[in-house]
Amino acid sequence: MTFELPKGLCPDDEGRHAAPEGAEELLFGDTLWVSVVDPNADIFGIAHIHLTNQGYGRFETYFIIDGVQQSYAMRIPLGAEPDAGPWSDGCLRYEVVEPFEEIRIQLDGRRYGFDLDFKGRFAPFDYAEGVRGDPLARANRFHGGHYEQAMTCTGSFEIRGGPAKGDLRQIDCWSHRDHSWSDRFSDSPSWDWPEVHIPSHFWPSIQLPERHINVFGSYMECKMDEPNESAPLGGFVSDASGSRPMLNAAAELIGAEGPETREATAFRYQLTLPDGEVIHVRSTKHHGTIKLWNRGADNELENRMDCYEAFVDYEVEETGEVGTGVAEWTVYPPWPRWLA
Repeated sequence: MTFELPKGLCPDDEGRHAAPEGAEELLFGDTLWVSVVDPNADIFGIAHIHLTNQGYGRFETYFIIDGVQQSYAMRIPLGAEPDAGPWSDGCLRYEVVEPFEEIRIQLDGRRYGFDLDFKGRFAPFDYAEGVRGDPLARANRFHGGHYEQAMTCTGSFEIRGGPAKGDLRQIDCWSHRDHSWSDRFSDSPSWDWPEVHIPSHFWPSIQLPERHINVFGSYMECKMDEPNESAPLGGFVSDASGSRPMLNAAAELIGAEGPETREATAFRYQLTLPDGEVIHVRSTKHHGTIKLWNRGADNELENRMDCYEAFVDYEVEETGEVGTGVAEWTVYPPWPRWLA
């Protein structure tokens, strides 16, 4: 193995995890998230898979192709026993080729298909090693763990419909991935939601030539130019020397308030690096946005969390470094709540 693993991780953590004692009857599972951000190919997307202990798995991909969103999702029966994969619904397939070194994701869909290879660019980071612990643990009663890693992505992407039908494009870009295991969305939702639009968490992946930055925080608790040393915080910076926890962060949705927070296209972050240096990173171009299919245990029509993923170009204001990545943010509560 090329990378030194954080002390809390082992190769088995690339596979599925058993529900802890007390969570056997709840929705518990592993969630896999991987990005593709390739401006040269004009292809931007997310693969998102939820492998649960309740007898099913959810397999999804969301792509912006030449500015148009095309997506795929399927729910299939799935055994509850932990395993190392590969996992597939018959069209979408996720395989761990070598733990923390290489994964392969393939899709054979009607409108698009791909065969993509993701290799570790830098060492993985265990969110449990954050300066304030794992902030995701406070949101879930049975949170097991969460790690992230900077990746590279290469392979082929075939467009099978629309104006560019028949195009076979080569993908060669930076990527980001995470893996969580927890009881997310196992709680019973409220009977009714008001129509309000409250920005909740921010989570950018900032892919730069010599380093990769990620951070997790709360818009309400982490405001620009108002350092909050007690707010939940996650994230890291990775480079050739390893992955280290971020010290602080704040964020803003530029020019978006009220209902417009769901349609934001510009983002800015204030980040305190492990050595104490403070930098500001802003998006300079918006390539498109998708919203994840976040469902609970038993209702495919109910949206449990409005989580948006914007594909953007980034610039570090202090250094002039430029790169690409994803600006993720959530808005609370889900609205519209129902899909039908």
